[in-house]
Amino acid sequence: MASTLRKDLAWSLGLYGLSFLASFASLFFISYHFGASAELDAYWGAFALMNLLAFPLAPLREGLVPELHRRLQQGREAASAYFSPAMTLILLVASVGGLVGWWLAEPLTVLAVSESQLRVRTLVVGQLYWLAPAVLLLAVSETLNAILAAYDRLVLQSLARLLGAASTLTVLALFANFLQSHVLPLSFIAAQVTTVLVQIVALRSHGLTFKLSWPRALGERFFAVSGALLATYAASQAYAVFEKHTLITFVAGLVSSFQYAVSLTNVLITLVGVVLANVFWPRFMAQVAAEDRNSLYADLSTLSQFTFLVLGCLCALTWLNSTALITLIFARGAFDASAVTLTSDALRMAVFAAVPISINMIMGRALISIGAARGIVVAGFTTTFVGTTILAMGQFLNSPALALSHWLLANSAGLAIQAIFLARACGHFAGAPGRALWWLSRWFVALALSGITTQAIPVAQHGMIALVADIAMRALVFSALFGAFAWIFGLMRGLPPFFRR
Repeated sequence: MASTLRKDLAWSLGLYGLSFLASFASLFFISYHFGASAELDAYWGAFALMNLLAFPLAPLREGLVPELHRRLQQGREAASAYFSPAMTLILLVASVGGLVGWWLAEPLTVLAVSESQLRVRTLVVGQLYWLAPAVLLLAVSETLNAILAAYDRLVLQSLARLLGAASTLTVLALFANFLQSHVLPLSFIAAQVTTVLVQIVALRSHGLTFKLSWPRALGERFFAVSGALLATYAASQAYAVFEKHTLITFVAGLVSSFQYAVSLTNVLITLVGVVLANVFWPRFMAQVAAEDRNSLYADLSTLSQFTFLVLGCLCALTWLNSTALITLIFARGAFDASAVTLTSDALRMAVFAAVPISINMIMGRALISIGAARGIVVAGFTTTFVGTTILAMGQFLNSPALALSHWLLANSAGLAIQAIFLARACGHFAGAPGRALWWLSRWFVALALSGITTQAIPVAQHGMIALVADIAMRALVFSALFGAFAWIFGLMRGLPPFFRR
């Protein structure tokens, strides 16, 4: 078991690392051709509307995976017999979402763009016509990706993502000059098609088959989990659309700048949060099946501590070097000086959200394994309420900085709620809040002291080589300081390699 976890983790990290390089190159092409522009703002607005149309699919997927995992214990035929009607239901829902997006593109655009931004609204309508059919592809790729976790085929899962990212890069590199902004939805569609083909081949090789079947006999547990998550996912996607609507009102390019920041932050989330959540989800389901919640809680505690330390360090390094990183990565082509300023400011406001988001992913998998969907629902509504409130306050006060902070503050609130529900579900709530707050206060002080000291290093003014040297110097100094403070404050105490349990 221990060697399998190490092997899966190593392969997943390696493949996700390659996916990161492909995604990073894609981001480079997008920034070179579109910078922080109204055209790119429109694409992200349409993308948010596409996700809104697809919101029922995630709850159905989350309800399917634990049930399919249980059927797998009975054999391949039982798993396929359950998968077919469940997947048919998902395809039906996705088809309805795609048709609604196609027929009602113009009315839907009102949700993402205010009346004062008529040009952006027209551009969003055009992008949504391209993206609406992709709802069906998104439904299949995300569902099959989750099912690979049920089969404990995490390396294949990572490989599918890598090939999808490579497809996006290929389309952008070959057609960006000819198709202009239409290349953006086409590159997304290419990634989904490639990912789905790889997933189908992988799952068929493991005996999973599909035939259209009327959705029936899916079980009370499936509908209980899916139904409980439905409202929170709807609220989450509405929140994402409201985010675009709010940021578009400030200045042209702010949505694109924030999305660049989110894309860079997602690199950290993927390399740590997504990998750990995928690797440990089968383990969580096995622990729940064995009614071993003490081991589940111990693993969650160790994973959370590890994530705070690793991602805290990486996020702080990104924050300290935000302007240098944005200049080094994007400052060419259509990405001008104003785009550098907007994006570096957005990155500083966004990057630390990687910590609560990653831990939320891990804890969410544990809550779904337990069947405690109520915790995810409450956390989801809390996240949406806090985020929407921050956005509305930012708009009311005409403060882009306040509005951009919504991602960090909202997900931090959601993390607190999920942690409470998990501690109670595992019977370890007594004293847990106090211990957590004491640990987090020391973590924050270690980050702050390391960051303040590192800020004293002069910033390079000219030249790419000077920027790289500056980033490397700050990284070395900060990492050494943070490691020392973490050891002095006892933050690493009780942190053995969690895969040896």
